[in-house]
Amino acid sequence: MTPAVEGEARTLEDAERLLDAVRALAGARALEDVMAVVRRAARALTGADGVTFVLREGEQVFYADEDAVAPLWKGRRFPASACISGWSILRREVAVVEDIELDARIPLDAYRTTFVRSLVMVPIRQPDPVGAIGAYWATRRRATPREVSLLQALADAAATSIANVELCADLRRAVRVREEFVLVAAHELRTPLTALTLHLGRLRRLAPDGPVGEGLRRAGALQQKVERLVERLLDTTRLVDGSLRLDPTDCDLADVARAAVARAEEARPPDGSTIAFAASAPVPGRWDAVRLEQVVDNLLSNALKYGAGRPVEVSVTREGDGRACLVVRDHGIGVALEDQARIFQRFERAVSADHYGGLGLGLWVVRQIVEAHGGAVSVESAPGAGATFRILLPPG
Repeated sequence: MTPAVEGEARTLEDAERLLDAVRALAGARALEDVMAVVRRAARALTGADGVTFVLREGEQVFYADEDAVAPLWKGRRFPASACISGWSILRREVAVVEDIELDARIPLDAYRTTFVRSLVMVPIRQPDPVGAIGAYWATRRRATPREVSLLQALADAAATSIANVELCADLRRAVRVREEFVLVAAHELRTPLTALTLHLGRLRRLAPDGPVGEGLRRAGALQQKVERLVERLLDTTRLVDGSLRLDPTDCDLADVARAAVARAEEARPPDGSTIAFAASAPVPGRWDAVRLEQVVDNLLSNALKYGAGRPVEVSVTREGDGRACLVVRDHGIGVALEDQARIFQRFERAVSADHYGGLGLGLWVVRQIVEAHGGAVSVESAPGAGATFRILLPPG
């Protein structure tokens, strides 16, 4: 093989290794994953005897990880102004050192116990470095432009990956803060709601009839709606931390759905959607009836909200394989195919919150409860064609 052919083969091999590393970095979800990819790829790309991953910490640098034939400085911190990695980070430049004995930037005391005789250091995120990648050799040599270029390309990919990791961490923190706020708010709302329930009960006993009685009845309905909202908030935190427990009892899914439909019919406004219910026979099983009531309530609430005032249909049947099947169908605005998986996630919705109220929790709670029973939930829909939600529960 001629030198030219060997060079082309080496270039192709390097490109494949770099591409593999970039792909792996794109999927990294933690800084440890980023460093693991970099330390392996950097040695393979440069043929170095050692590689180190350095992070900037204010005026110091932290040697966070390494892959070398002998120990280097993993876990140690140095002033950024007193080491070659700090020089590269502070000056935003690549440092190529052919002989550590002859380069004034090298603190020789730190190197005398190591195998290092030459090195190259490249900054990570060159415009504003967050760290550096160092490659070291046990013999005196000068890093080639190809090696420097490959190492810098790897550093650029690592910079993007680190930014993604930091963004994911920020999002997780924001979700935790939101969940903590929801939990605190829900608990704080419970106390005044309990007092309000007691006062409304006394007033209804004093004025059961007439305009005042009717007004109190409506106030009671609103109070119950707020209570259900608070319970949804609390359910969210219970489901997230795994503290929600099922209490299975012998029950009839048809009875559960029938009662939920009756509640929804009683509460619907005169111009609201009508609800048709069908169940040709009992569908008994051993499930948590209270949680299944919540499932039907949430699906009905969703259908009435997005059903555009058109009829809503609810049915309960037994499948041929023995599974219980609950179907809630509306004829409203529908859900686009690309949104159908997302609507079962927390705080997600397929429409603007400016036009439709709610927290975006109802369908997520439905999925959590159904899956806790060993069942499955699905939706069939298209924009303008309504939505059909199907719940399948295993035989009780």
